[in-house]
Amino acid sequence: MENEAVQPKRPVNDVDQIAAAQTAAFLRRASVTYLECCVSLMMTHLQREEVALILEQEADMLRRLD
Repeated sequence: MENEAVQPKRPVNDVDQIAAAQTAAFLRRASVTYLECCVSLMMTHLQREEVALILEQEADMLRRLD
Protein backbone atom coordinates (compact mmCIF):
# COMPACT_ATOMS: atom_id res chain seq x y z
CA MET A 1 0.00 0.00 0.00
CA GLU A 2 1.34 3.40 -0.95
CA ASN A 3 1.99 6.13 1.55
CA GLU A 4 -1.41 7.87 1.48
CA ALA A 5 -2.22 10.87 3.62
CA VAL A 6 -5.02 10.04 6.00
CA GLN A 7 -7.65 12.71 6.04
CA PRO A 8 -9.42 13.38 9.30
CA LYS A 9 -13.06 12.39 9.51
CA ARG A 10 -15.57 15.20 9.21
CA PRO A 11 -17.77 15.89 12.19
CA VAL A 12 -21.25 14.38 11.90
CA ASN A 13 -22.80 17.86 11.85
CA ASP A 14 -20.72 18.79 8.79
CA VAL A 15 -21.78 15.61 7.00
CA ASP A 16 -25.44 16.25 7.90
CA GLN A 17 -25.21 19.82 6.61
CA ILE A 18 -23.57 18.71 3.36
CA ALA A 19 -26.20 16.00 2.90
CA ALA A 20 -29.04 18.45 3.56
CA ALA A 21 -27.58 20.98 1.11
CA GLN A 22 -27.11 18.33 -1.57
CA THR A 23 -30.64 16.99 -1.03
CA ALA A 24 -32.08 20.51 -1.34
CA ALA A 25 -30.07 21.13 -4.52
CA PHE A 26 -31.28 17.84 -6.03
CA LEU A 27 -34.91 18.58 -5.16
CA ARG A 28 -34.64 22.04 -6.68
CA ARG A 29 -33.19 20.66 -9.93
CA ALA A 30 -35.80 17.90 -10.04
CA SER A 31 -38.61 20.39 -9.43
CA VAL A 32 -37.42 22.69 -12.20
CA THR A 33 -37.10 19.75 -14.58
CA TYR A 34 -40.61 18.58 -13.67
CA LEU A 35 -41.98 22.08 -14.25
CA GLU A 36 -40.26 22.24 -17.65
CA CYS A 37 -41.85 18.92 -18.59
CA CYS A 38 -45.28 20.18 -17.51
CA VAL A 39 -44.91 23.34 -19.58
CA SER A 40 -43.78 21.28 -22.58
CA LEU A 41 -46.81 19.03 -22.21
CA MET A 42 -49.10 22.05 -22.00
CA MET A 43 -47.51 23.43 -25.17
CA THR A 44 -48.45 20.26 -27.06
CA HIS A 45 -52.17 20.75 -26.33
CA LEU A 46 -52.67 24.49 -25.89
CA GLN A 47 -51.79 27.64 -27.74
CA ARG A 48 -48.73 29.55 -26.53
CA GLU A 49 -50.85 32.48 -25.32
CA GLU A 50 -53.11 30.12 -23.33
CA VAL A 51 -50.08 28.58 -21.64
CA ALA A 52 -48.66 32.01 -20.86
CA LEU A 53 -52.00 33.15 -19.38
CA ILE A 54 -52.29 30.04 -17.21
CA LEU A 55 -48.71 30.38 -15.96
CA GLU A 56 -49.22 34.08 -15.22
CA GLN A 57 -52.34 33.26 -13.21
CA GLU A 58 -50.47 30.57 -11.30
CA ALA A 59 -47.58 32.97 -10.62
CA ASP A 60 -50.02 35.59 -9.28
CA MET A 61 -51.59 32.97 -7.00
CA LEU A 62 -48.16 31.97 -5.69
CA ARG A 63 -47.24 35.60 -4.97
CA ARG A 64 -50.41 35.99 -2.88
CA LEU A 65 -49.63 32.94 -0.71
CA ASP A 66 -48.38 33.72 2.76
